[in-house]
Amino acid sequence: MRNMYNLQLYAQNNTIKPHLRPQIYWSKILIARLVDKFKDVWYINISKNSLWPEELRQTFPWTLWRIWKNRNLALFEGKCFSSLESAQKVREDWLEWVDAQKQEEEDDADAGDTLGQQAAGWTAPHVNWLKCNVATSWSKRNKFAGCAWVLRDHVGKVLLHSRCALPGVLVKQEAQFKGLLWAMESMRFHRVERVVFALQEEFLVTLVSRPAAWPSFRFMSMELGLVLGSFRSWKFFLENSFSNRGAFLIAKSVTEECRLQSYVAVCHPVWLDGLFNEERISSSG
Repeated sequence: MRNMYNLQLYAQNNTIKPHLRPQIYWSKILIARLVDKFKDVWYINISKNSLWPEELRQTFPWTLWRIWKNRNLALFEGKCFSSLESAQKVREDWLEWVDAQKQEEEDDADAGDTLGQQAAGWTAPHVNWLKCNVATSWSKRNKFAGCAWVLRDHVGKVLLHSRCALPGVLVKQEAQFKGLLWAMESMRFHRVERVVFALQEEFLVTLVSRPAAWPSFRFMSMELGLVLGSFRSWKFFLENSFSNRGAFLIAKSVTEECRLQSYVAVCHPVWLDGLFNEERISSSG
């Protein structure tokens, strides 16, 4: 009788939500409480206990995450995993995180071939090189993006610029990746041999310069690598919002002004004449 009373009391304090089946609801409570207990055990007995192997201590948070993720897959998709499979996946997740934390600056000789540093204003490329500024503007509400690139020579003269609209883009990072890929394929189409790709998205620059550090984005880095193989020489330059504002304003015209027509044009847009002339003069000074 006491057990029945305790169960009734517990049910009153944890009312089952009508949209969940009882077995799913109770399993959620059980898993959540187990995870809370494991967190306490890890913090008190494991995280600071030097008798435990360091790797085991460090992977414990990923173990909890894997338990929670496996529980969701079992309940909603009917997928089950063995303890060995789960342990291997925990280690893979942890190693991926460790690799991402080990992103150190490459030495000058190596970094100089792939990555330039941010500058206060727009800077021109070296002689015999062209610089392609790439920008993306994404609309979270409408789920579409505007992309633009501006191609300039070593004196800051705009040779070409282009704009396009990408519908049905659900995630901002996807929009940024597609924008860069489109710009790179455009440079290949226009037979540009030596090009500096300048953009604001640091994660995309890292995908190219250190692809091994981002295994979750392996598909993106492979796609970019395939296109880069068609150039004679290439570099990446990390811009800031000020130095990349020309390309960004063109991209932004898609999402804010609904200029959805894609095009390629010689020189820069007339409505940005003052901005590009100012950047050309300041880069030559």
